[in-house]
Amino acid sequence: MLRFDATQLVLSHAGDSPIVGNLGPTSDELYHAGHRDRNFYTYGNMGLCSSIALGMALSTDDKVISLDGDGSLLMNLGAIATIGRENPSNLVVVVWDNEMWGQTGGQASHTATGTNLEEVANSCGITRTATVNDLETLEEAFGRAMREPGPWFIVAKIEEADQYMPVAPVEPEFTLYRFRNTYVT
Repeated sequence: MLRFDATQLVLSHAGDSPIVGNLGPTSDELYHAGHRDRNFYTYGNMGLCSSIALGMALSTDDKVISLDGDGSLLMNLGAIATIGRENPSNLVVVVWDNEMWGQTGGQASHTATGTNLEEVANSCGITRTATVNDLETLEEAFGRAMREPGPWFIVAKIEEADQYMPVAPVEPEFTLYRFRNTYVT
């Protein structure tokens, strides 16, 4: 399954929920799949996507979605442990697992050699988990995650596209300003 197709699927089921996109192609593809004020693009924040989403989830009743990457999560495994400890019922973490550090040269990540991020999440106390390999099972797991309390941790095995999307015309400071203003009533 391609990340862009999977991102379009997530976006089509997200409703008004905030979505935090991991750096690089994940944020670029989220932008091109459907830019909206409740998308938070994390350029330059490798390893922090799910931590940012956790902070949001702890400060709102809204369902919060993190679109993270296997390499980024491996750089900050403490995020998974903290999610397990805090146990936010409104957090959905989707991990795009391409089994590589795509942003640093395509080196094989630990998931390419046996590290199972779903089992890591389970060992950290996150009980609602799934690993999916195609759009149909992603839609089923993500649909449950949006309907049922979490936290949810979904590992989505993806393939890289032949070429990346164009870089989204997003400025980090404006992203923060725009996103904060979606919470002003």
